[in-house]
Order: sequence, then C-alpha cells, then structure tokens
Amino acid sequence: MEKLLLIDTFNFLHRAYHALPKTFKAINGEPTNAVYGVTSMLITAFAQIKPNYVVAAFESRTPTARVIDYTSYKAHRKPMEDDLSVQIPKVEEIMQAFGIKMISFDGFEADDVIATLAVKYKDEVEVIIISNDRDLWQLVSNNVLIMLPNTKGDTEWIGPKEAEARMGFPPSLIADYKGLRGDPSDNLPGVYGIGEKTAQKLLTQFGSFDNIYLNLKSVEPFSLREKLENCYEQAVMSRNLAKLHYDVPLDAKLEDCRYKEVNKLKVKEILEKYNFKSLVRRMGFEPNPDSREKAPPKIDNQLPLI
Repeated sequence: MEKLLLIDTFNFLHRAYHALPKTFKAINGEPTNAVYGVTSMLITAFAQIKPNYVVAAFESRTPTARVIDYTSYKAHRKPMEDDLSVQIPKVEEIMQAFGIKMISFDGFEADDVIATLAVKYKDEVEVIIISNDRDLWQLVSNNVLIMLPNTKGDTEWIGPKEAEARMGFPPSLIADYKGLRGDPSDNLPGVYGIGEKTAQKLLTQFGSFDNIYLNLKSVEPFSLREKLENCYEQAVMSRNLAKLHYDVPLDAKLEDCRYKEVNKLKVKEILEKYNFKSLVRRMGFEPNPDSREKAPPKIDNQLPLI
C-alpha cells in the first residue's frame, strides 16, 4: 500500500527552535536554528518512510473557529518570538525545494487539516503523521500511525495499542478525557477538581463522556457527582474544543499531494545559502569549498529531531 506522510509543521518549528542554539544564523545574521531542525527532520523522515504522498500542514492565518467560540482558547500562550517567525518563509522555501505540498485553511488549525486528510484517505493509503502533539492520537487506527521522534534521537511508532497503553484509555476518547480533565496547554478548564486519575477511572467505568452524564446518579462519591453536575457546560465546551475537525473543505486531491522527487540541486543551493554543511553531506553532496561562512557547531548527535 502507498504511504501518505502528513507533517505537523509548526510542531517541529517550535521544537527545533527551542532545541537548537540560536548561534545558527545566515550570512545576513538572521536566525536559522528552526530551519535546520525542520530540514533535518525531513531528511530523516523521507529516508525512513519513503512516502508516495506528502503534505505539510500549516496553521491558519486568521483566527480559528475555536478562538471565536472561546476567546480564552490558548490565550495564555505567548506570541511567537520574532526570531522564530522570521524563519517561517525559510521553512516554506525548504518545503518547496523538497517538492512538498503545503496546505493551510483559514479558520482551521493544522491539526484539523491533518485530521481531514487522514480520515479521507486512510482507506486508500497508509497514513503516517509526524508530530509530537498528542491531540493527533485521536486519529490512530490500523491504517493511521504516528511517527514520534523522542528526546534520544530515536523514532517511536504510535498505533492504537501503544496510545491506549500510554494514556490508560482508547485514543478515540482523548476529547472526552479533556472534557473531564481539561488541558492547561490549550487553556481548557474541564471539570474543576477532576485530575488525570479520576478522569481515566470515569472513562474506564462508563466508557465515554456521554455515558458518564447519562448515568450521573451512579457516580460515586457524591462529591464527584456534584463536581460533574456543577461544571457540565464547561466540560461540554472543553470536549468540543478538543475534538478534531474532519470536514475542512480542502480542494487538494490525493494525486495533488504526490511526492515525485526532491530537487537535490535546489535543496543543496538553499542549504549552502544557510551554511548547513552537515545537512549537505547527508543529502549526498560535498559542501561548496568556496563557502565564506563560518560553519555552525556540529551537534547532529544532540538534536532530538533526527
């Protein structure tokens, strides 16, 4: 079966930016550490997966439906740093050289783009999602896997069994779990006073968020039942915000996302422009000996993305 690789682009932008030193700079002094990390990840992923189709999902350029529905959604997060935002066009340049289809859709997060494509094509191709975002674990199935780079530089594969072993409940219940537990990273309140273990216990006992509330009289102790009753509306809101959208109206067809062949000469030209000499070597080229730039420190073995 052919393979569709879906890349959670900003997830790796942020990880690379914080994992690599800011001494990575282009000749004009602009930072390039996130560009290096994302490019390194691409080289590794392409070598391991050998995909037939590739999509890099980007975030919406306009406020998403979740923010419109709940103004506090992710409101506590700091704005993107200038040193990171200036690297986005450079990453897009790399993606174009690799021949990767880039997709974003106003009003929807990259997760929703990935979810829509995964559900739409999982019966036609094997879907591999590369991301460290556990929200995307909602999508895992026999034909949808998560490629998870860890902090040691290795790759883990997350399927339904692995996800359930990690979380203590089926991955299809992630939104239900967040409706109960909340999610501090997204500023979702959940039910006040319910923590991780209690949320897991409730889902194991009743099977779903809806069944918990349909059988509220069976919830013990009474204090827990009272918490669920008092926070019902915000619990429903939290669950709904945590759900992925599977209906983003994308125009892209599967064939539009076919990965043909990387333009190695173009990639080499860009990598040399940013002085990524170690990545030039990994692509099978020798760095330009006339390069006037100072080589960045060699830290390949320290980078958790490769």
